[in-house]
Parts: sequence; C-alpha cells; structure tokens
Amino acid sequence: MVWDILSVCGWPVAGSGDDSPNAPPRVTLIQEQSGVDGNFLLAMLMTNHLKRSADNHVLLLAANHNAAHYTAACHKLTFNTASAIQTGHLCIVDVLSELYTSSDSLGGPELLQLINDRLSEHRKSNTLVIVDDLTFYSTMQLTKGENAVIDFVEQLLETTAHDHFVLKVNVSECYERLCTFLIDMADVLVTLEPLPSGSLRELDGILTVYRKQLSYPLVSAVREKSKTLLYKVHDRMVRTYVHGEIGIKNL
Repeated sequence: MVWDILSVCGWPVAGSGDDSPNAPPRVTLIQEQSGVDGNFLLAMLMTNHLKRSADNHVLLLAANHNAAHYTAACHKLTFNTASAIQTGHLCIVDVLSELYTSSDSLGGPELLQLINDRLSEHRKSNTLVIVDDLTFYSTMQLTKGENAVIDFVEQLLETTAHDHFVLKVNVSECYERLCTFLIDMADVLVTLEPLPSGSLRELDGILTVYRKQLSYPLVSAVREKSKTLLYKVHDRMVRTYVHGEIGIKNL
C-alpha cells in the first residue's frame, strides 16, 4: 500500500481532484534525528503549495542547504523554479550566501534582523513560509541562544501577512526548551528518524505524524498519532510503506 506523504501530513494535494479539500495546517513542525534528512519533505511541500493555486506563494529561508540545492530538488519533482522565481511566486533567501557576501559582520542579532526584513518585504497572500533549519540560528546566538530563536519564532507566527509555516529542526542539536516550545506551537508534528535496525537499501527511515486534537485545543500536549510510515526517497518521488508490508521487513 502506498500512502501519499503530503496528505498524511495534513496537506491537500495538488491535482487530487478533491472539490473541498481540508485547509492545510497553519504550523507544521518537522523534527529530524541525526541520520535522516527531512529536506525532501520541504521540497515536496514547496512544490505542492505552488502547484495547488496560481495565487499561492512560498518564502523559503534556506540555511541547511543553499538555494541551488532546493531548485535542483524541485526540478526532480518536475517543477520549474525559474519561472516561479521570475513571477515572484517563489522567493528563496540563501542565508549562507547572505552571510558570505555581506559587507558588514553579521552576528546572530543582525542575521535575525535580516530575516525579519525579508519577511516584511514579502507580504503576499496565500504565502507558505519555510524555515529549513531553526537550530542554525540558535548556534549563531552566542549570548541569548535559544531565547533569541524563541522570540524570533513568536514574532514570525504573530504576523498576519503569512498564512502557513513549516519549521524544521534537528532534535539532536535542539535545546530541550526550544523543542518543547516548537511542539506547543505546532498543529502538525512530523518526526523523521532512522531505522532502529540500521541502514537498509530498501528504506531511508521512519516518518510519524502527530496532530493536535481538536477536542483539546488549549492543551498542546494532547496529540493524536495519525500515521507511522516507512519511506524511501528516490530521485523523482518518495515511496511509502507500512510496517509488515510484503517485501519490507517488519521493523
């Protein structure tokens, strides 16, 4: 059985033919462990959001990989990023390039101010904001550390100009307080972890989705495990499997 990885994460799929799709979650948190890379999911969410409607926009704050990495990933998913960038539907802020080319020294506070300026410039409707590595910003904060990143995320989520947010952290590098804060903010939590039995050619890892229970909206700790899947990232697609499926070991 093949499950669509985006619909499992609560996102309506472009071209699915659903006349009344559910609204995508406002805040999606992707937590990856060391040994797995969740950037394939960012590329899928980005291209899917742009394909769903000509009125949609994406703002990607890229620190874990550079802009060229994401454009190449989108091309493998048969999406023309050059056209989307030219029309203003896709904006990629290459944070590492900004650090390298800046004439002034960019420390932690200056870097977050730069990001805030880019967000202020990109005030368009139906915008999905993707931050591909929040832990990067905490390492740049030599004095305030995670407190500065928490303040930054709070300000980010309070903006009314942007509709949806996807935040990614590596839990192996994430401070406990920052991780707890992000989980409290998230409507959907996606965890990516390596296989407990080690590396396999057929599989890359385990994806588990937790959704905030609507019956307890004020209690963020109450979450419903929606689905657990095994996945394998190929060049142009991601295959998913369930535990015990024929041809897949029951891991």
